[in-house]
Amino acid sequence: MIDGGLRDKFRDKLRRGWHWQSVETGGTGRGIPDSNFCASTSHPSGDGWIVGVEGWIEFKKTDAWSVGLRTEQIGWIRERTIRGGRVFVATRRQTQGGVRLGAPVDEIWLHSGRVVSELGKHGLKGPEPLIVCSGGPENWDWEKIGKILCR
Repeated sequence: MIDGGLRDKFRDKLRRGWHWQSVETGGTGRGIPDSNFCASTSHPSGDGWIVGVEGWIEFKKTDAWSVGLRTEQIGWIRERTIRGGRVFVATRRQTQGGVRLGAPVDEIWLHSGRVVSELGKHGLKGPEPLIVCSGGPENWDWEKIGKILCR
């Protein structure tokens, strides 16, 4: 699974108040992220007003530190964020562990699209993530992840 099952996990864990759309453009729109989302959230004023927040997520999986972003993906994400778009890269770092790898790892790293060039160049050891959660999907802080996507 090239995305580490993240597309399904995000849809399952962020369901109530969320609308997800998978995006498969093939040769017609190279670099467009895997999923588009729209979520209803309370307005910061706290007056009960609900506002829709829309964004994009590129899902990746790695068993190392590199993220594997293609040039077209970096370009699209960079252009969209420069113009004020909300784009994220969610990377699942997952290893079974071993002598060279150490203990098993199952983490989610969430980065803003604003750091996509640095993320592509330096991998997970490069730019500061918005959040890192460990212990596998059942232990990741989905409430906090949802809030980050909507803020």
